[in-house]
Amino acid sequence: MDTSKKQKILNQALKLFATHGFAHVSISMIAKQAGVTKSLIFHHFENKEQLWETVKETFFQQYAASQMNLFEVEKDPIELIRKSMRFYFEFVKNNPLIPRFFAFAHLENDEKCGQMDEPLITKGSELIKQAQQNGLMRKDFNPVILVMNFITVINQYFIAECHFKHWDNSMYQQPETFIEDFIELTIQGIKP
Repeated sequence: MDTSKKQKILNQALKLFATHGFAHVSISMIAKQAGVTKSLIFHHFENKEQLWETVKETFFQQYAASQMNLFEVEKDPIELIRKSMRFYFEFVKNNPLIPRFFAFAHLENDEKCGQMDEPLITKGSELIKQAQQNGLMRKDFNPVILVMNFITVINQYFIAECHFKHWDNSMYQQPETFIEDFIELTIQGIKP
């Protein structure tokens, strides 16, 4: 199997799916964009649905493996939140099509997304609940809402730049300031 061509197919499929969604992308479009034949795509992937799933799993796993490692390495729960937020921000900054791709997945009611990130949510929620029980975080919030909050804000920062830069363009001229402000605002909100 020619992994470089397979990766090129995955990369081009990500671009097209992130731009048009699943329903509006054809195998012919992907083949043309990747500079390969449709038969090569079908050699690697049974159908468009399998290609969609592989794109989703490939790019999600790049993030998930590192986040799971961070859960194991960082023992301070407040630092874990800081590092998780920063890591997710850097991941999306380096892969700006990812939130667009997953936005289409959510709009198309792709329930497998929730199944994919369930281990991350479960582990993260357990660690937050432990921190709450130990008095390191407020007890009056649902850990899932904390995770939803930072994922949603970071995704929107990248997806809706054309909108938010009109509010304050400096957020985009100095992304480090944005993420540091957002992290500190979040940390102050969860401390007891």
